[in-house]
Amino acid sequence: MARPDELLTGAQQALATFELDLADSLATSAHHLHGGWHADQVLAQVLVRRGRYEHAAAVLPEAPPRGAPVEVRTRWAVTAAAIHYWGAGDVEAAERVLAEAGGVVAEAHRAGFVLLDGRPGAALAWGERVLGDPSAPAEATIPAVATVVVGASLTGQYDRAAAAVDEAGLPDVAQIGYVHCFALLMAGQVRDASRLAEDGYARAVAAGNIAVAGGWSALRGLVAKARGDLTEAVAALSAATRLLEGHDGVRMLAPCLAELAMAQAMSGDQAGAEGILHRAAGDRLFVPWFELSRAWATAAGGDASLAVRQAAAAADLAMASGQFAVEAVARYDVARLGDPKAAHRRLAELAEVVQGPLVLAMAGAAAALARSDAVALDRATTTFSWLGFDLLAAETATAASVLHRRAGRTCHADQAAARASSDAATPLLRLAATALIRLTRRERDVALLAAAGLSSQTIGGRLRLSVRTVDNYLGRIYQKLGVVNRRDLASLVDRRMP
Repeated sequence: MARPDELLTGAQQALATFELDLADSLATSAHHLHGGWHADQVLAQVLVRRGRYEHAAAVLPEAPPRGAPVEVRTRWAVTAAAIHYWGAGDVEAAERVLAEAGGVVAEAHRAGFVLLDGRPGAALAWGERVLGDPSAPAEATIPAVATVVVGASLTGQYDRAAAAVDEAGLPDVAQIGYVHCFALLMAGQVRDASRLAEDGYARAVAAGNIAVAGGWSALRGLVAKARGDLTEAVAALSAATRLLEGHDGVRMLAPCLAELAMAQAMSGDQAGAEGILHRAAGDRLFVPWFELSRAWATAAGGDASLAVRQAAAAADLAMASGQFAVEAVARYDVARLGDPKAAHRRLAELAEVVQGPLVLAMAGAAAALARSDAVALDRATTTFSWLGFDLLAAETATAASVLHRRAGRTCHADQAAARASSDAATPLLRLAATALIRLTRRERDVALLAAAGLSSQTIGGRLRLSVRTVDNYLGRIYQKLGVVNRRDLASLVDRRMP
């Protein structure tokens, strides 16, 4: 029979490679063999990684042994801080425990908690300070690199993210691979991110590592969603949520759920999106993502006007926390959901702040939508397509086709329409009904729901309008579009709708 110290050595090695089932088994065996304080601490560490914070709190000793080495005291402090932060939601207690522990490892983990608390600027500075310490061990370097790369990516400073990845020199560490892939995606390098995610997933599956495969599956889903392949995105993100349950060592489940809800909403599945959002709850850092997912679920239900306000609120939250890259995505979603005039000026400002070509392309597309400039939308389509953001390209191509046709440029309209293929059901794609562009945003909400066969009473309930108000809207819609009933209206509207 293995001795407790041998079991604990194996448990710590399994923890390092995210093999949480094996780590749990070994640490539990050592605990039952009365392995002492060290066994209790390692088991608590494993339980934290599995999200079982109450059990971890019950197992973790109240304090490290008197005279324990600094690495032992630090490991205890990191575990105790995680219990305070994720188990009780007490960020101040978590920071205090780590500050009292001192040392570069505790400082690296403290930077990570500051990031998750929604303070990416401060976390970035702290993480880079750790990386500037030549004596920092891997226990400090790995979490510090992850914090710096994510913080830099969210704030739009991709050169700092790339520098941290290059300096780390740890390509086989899953946590570094995850954040590198995320940084590439945020920077608009979809194809590079896709190659990294596919390779990482294949290696994790070959090794039989559930936790690592779950993380890579989530990133595969994010890449597919960025490309506009929503069927693949939903499949990969759904698989990730199953794989990460109980194996979420790096806190990827909550943002994964938010992205899954958004992908379902963009496919027109409001019920699926709402069901996922009920499960999604995470760190303060991800609140803007949750709010943006909620906006897309609202749009899938037909209320684009409310969706615009929710997306704008998500953008404001991101701006307040300094997540300028996230703010740019949310501002462009305001434009995509129907109000480009409210978004294009701020996007132009963000294009000066957020590095890379993506936000510049978003700013140009939003401005083109705001002034109904078909030629500029053609250029935006070319740029989005070149970057690999095929859904965004399909949307701008659809809008360009509508505008070209209105201006009598049939050849240009046909060329733009040929570039507009997508299986999504976003508001811009539903503009394939050329006449809808003549309507106000609220008229468009009513028209799309009426074309889908909903009664005035059902439309009123969904949009919080009286039946009489809905009928008044329909009267104006019929007059503007030259139709006389819902059947005629439906013939104008693309069938991809909620």
